[in-house]
Amino acid sequence: TAAPLHDIGKIGIPDSLLLKAGPLDDEERTLIQTHTTLGYDILRHSQRDALQSAAIIAHEHHERWDGLGYPQGLSGEHIHIFGRIVAIADVFDALGTKRVYKEAWSLDDVKEYFKEERGKSFDPYLIDLLLEHFSEFKMLHTVYNDEK
Repeated sequence: TAAPLHDIGKIGIPDSLLLKAGPLDDEERTLIQTHTTLGYDILRHSQRDALQSAAIIAHEHHERWDGLGYPQGLSGEHIHIFGRIVAIADVFDALGTKRVYKEAWSLDDVKEYFKEERGKSFDPYLIDLLLEHFSEFKMLHTVYNDEK
């Protein structure tokens, strides 16, 4: 219930950036990256458990296992498990789905990307689970993909 709110902070980002077809410059990238903190600030004061979880997810879903993510530069298990899980789901969806700025990747290419980023961007244990059950993820992607 909390994961779909991971990008709620993007309501504070101009559509001109969110819908930009070309690459972002450094200033635009920095502004887009503020969506994590904006989302956290929107949700963090709620007394509801689901919205507290959503606040954590919004804040941490762009952290990286190796510490090179944002906004806090957290690494490893310092990233909440909710953030680590949603990071994988978010990237799976982003790569496997057509966006205004890119075509969808094949799911075989998505799988290879996760193999390459195991222990870098993503929790290696969670990537092992993803790879072990990849056929199930492919099936879900096919069922829920809007581009049929």
